[in-house]
Amino acid sequence: MVRARPSSGMKDRLSAGAETVVDAYTMQRNRKPTASVDVTVFAVPHRSNDDEHVWFVTSLDVDATTAKAYAAAFRRRWGIETSYRQIGDFLPRTSSPTFSVRLFYFLFAVSLYNLWILANILVSGKHQPEKPPISTPIFQRLILTDHG
Repeated sequence: MVRARPSSGMKDRLSAGAETVVDAYTMQRNRKPTASVDVTVFAVPHRSNDDEHVWFVTSLDVDATTAKAYAAAFRRRWGIETSYRQIGDFLPRTSSPTFSVRLFYFLFAVSLYNLWILANILVSGKHQPEKPPISTPIFQRLILTDHG
């Protein structure tokens, strides 16, 4: 399952006021090499914007009752992938082939990432702020500044 940018043909399938749409769809590639594949597309309401829908393409069997569950699972997976990408912001560069050094650096980066998350929760007063009030570059400057 992947998130999709809806084509005009996909958008036309969403009738006014529809909450969720599930439909069979044929994806086509017109440039050479040409190809087509039958898939299922579905759209669920956007979490924060009532006028928008989030679209997905999948080879799974989806109906209106399972579409929201699949979208929620995708959202959790996306959050996990984003977390790993952000941990990389705290990971020091090394060329050491020693496993223990590389493991220490990774665990230290995870600790800094968790500290950044905690700082954002405390500053925003929310468990999951929409946008972190403290960006990773600002947080890095705060913790790397000599306070002595």
